[in-house]
Amino acid sequence: MRTFETFYWVAKLGGFRAAATKLHTTQPAVSARIAQLEQELGVDLFDANRRRATLTARGALLVEYAERLLKVREELLAAVAQPAALRGKFTIGTSETLVRTWLSSLIEDINGKYPNLIIDIAVDNSPELRQRLLAQDIDLALMTETIPNEGVHGVKLCDYEICFVVARDLPPVAPQQGEAAACPDNDSDHAGRPDDELFSRYPIITWPAYTLLSTNVLARIREDLGLSDIRIWGVSSVQTIIDMVHAGRGIAALSTVLVQGAIDSGALRVLDTSVTLPRLDYYAVYLDGTSNNALKRSICALAQEAAVRDGGGAIQVFDPSDKK
Repeated sequence: MRTFETFYWVAKLGGFRAAATKLHTTQPAVSARIAQLEQELGVDLFDANRRRATLTARGALLVEYAERLLKVREELLAAVAQPAALRGKFTIGTSETLVRTWLSSLIEDINGKYPNLIIDIAVDNSPELRQRLLAQDIDLALMTETIPNEGVHGVKLCDYEICFVVARDLPPVAPQQGEAAACPDNDSDHAGRPDDELFSRYPIITWPAYTLLSTNVLARIREDLGLSDIRIWGVSSVQTIIDMVHAGRGIAALSTVLVQGAIDSGALRVLDTSVTLPRLDYYAVYLDGTSNNALKRSICALAQEAAVRDGGGAIQVFDPSDKK
């Protein structure tokens, strides 16, 4: 079964090195297994004249059988084996927001149900997690988007309110002479609010430009305030964003749960602005494959339970005493 699994991943990933990384082994070990399989079957499975691992006709036929064999093995383990008997490595890709809320609770649940499973955590933004999931580099992604591809499953886990915050002592900025107010309409339905002008003066510090949050922020400021010349600084670290905002560098757009402690302490304040941001949804997303299907479904269910249990609290990412 190990040899068939090795062959399958070489075929699917298109290379011996990629398969070795996927299977947590060495490239020589992968080459040896493929050579042994070819010798036992008496056929060439890969075209030796190609740099990339290109299947021969016989190799392409064997992929179908290997996939069926691996799926039967997965079904067998799910039906017969006790959870504690499952071993191996399971990689979870996750957003930092979930790391700082309920991910530790999820890891505790997984360890309780699958004590012999090795859990690997990869923290990244959702677009990067999407690419890694499709490349089958991670087993389960906890992120802000689903993937509308065949064979991809996604379930909603939770959603968080998004707010704009600045340093408590950030000085307000009045419009310069001859400049229009940030909000173009003055009727009661579109009256500008006290902090609207800050968006034309300070950069917005949030997740990188290709993330959903950054895209939402840019779109809503343009729509609600009619501003087009917006500066957005993309930062991949929650702690760095909060530190920069506390230092007066700009306006943060983050999940409220991540900055609630700093707001309560008085270090940061929420903007009184006309700009409204949609809540940010989080999903558990995984691919159907030849292995770990039952385990993926199980851990996905555990993630849903952990998200439901979460009371909206977050690990503290800002301590005002550190900044004195």
